[in-house]
Amino acid sequence: MRKLLSLSLTILCAWGATPAAANGTDTSGIYLGILGGGGSASSASMRQQGGFYLPGPLHRRVAVDADGSGSSQNVAFGGLQAGYEWQRINLGQSAWGLKPAVELEGLYMGKRSYSGGLPIDPQVLGTQYVKLPMTTGVFLANAVFTLQTPYSDRIFPYVGAGIGVARVSIKGADSANPNEPGINHFDSNPDASDTAFAMQIKAGLRGQVNRNVSLFAEYRFLSINRTSYTFGETLPPHLPTDSWDVSLGRQKHNLFAVGLQYRF
Repeated sequence: MRKLLSLSLTILCAWGATPAAANGTDTSGIYLGILGGGGSASSASMRQQGGFYLPGPLHRRVAVDADGSGSSQNVAFGGLQAGYEWQRINLGQSAWGLKPAVELEGLYMGKRSYSGGLPIDPQVLGTQYVKLPMTTGVFLANAVFTLQTPYSDRIFPYVGAGIGVARVSIKGADSANPNEPGINHFDSNPDASDTAFAMQIKAGLRGQVNRNVSLFAEYRFLSINRTSYTFGETLPPHLPTDSWDVSLGRQKHNLFAVGLQYRF
């Protein structure tokens, strides 16, 4: 994806150096966009907590606290956006200008999986190996600022920032322990979801094809706050257990995207 972004930026810059046929691109108003790309999600802390019950008249509970981290992973995503851009704000008496915009953006990150080995307290229980296959939907409200320069009336750098919410859905989670082969400790209900605060910053280049159509290539950093999930208890023949609580630390994503906008 980085190679595609680099190629897109090279094409935009080379094309922007050519003279424009007509300077009719200083538009304002509503726009719609579509985008797609990929990147990576960094490792995140992971913790599983619960307990199991020993047989016998006392039915004693043994607490389980497994704590570690999930591995980094690749991410593919797509999205839609709708926004409004205002007229150019002149920066003094120079040829430089700034165009502010606000936009609503929805992103969908395809299936990926955080996997980690979590050492257990008490240590005699070994290590719990947890796998969380997930998809994520993110809804953001962004502020975007596009810079107009005297060097090109086709290519415009921009920066933006946004806040919103993310919905993380886990399907088919697995928690295994080598001491208990063949058992998924979440087997009675391996699905869960949670909603968390999300924020992003982004920067890129936009190339104006004509008055209505533009292409863009960008980098964005997306952060999703800590999420928590409750999975089902472990089924027999395992000893009786509690439902299992799993927390996943802040997810940090480095993403690269290309897209198209249409201005009305």
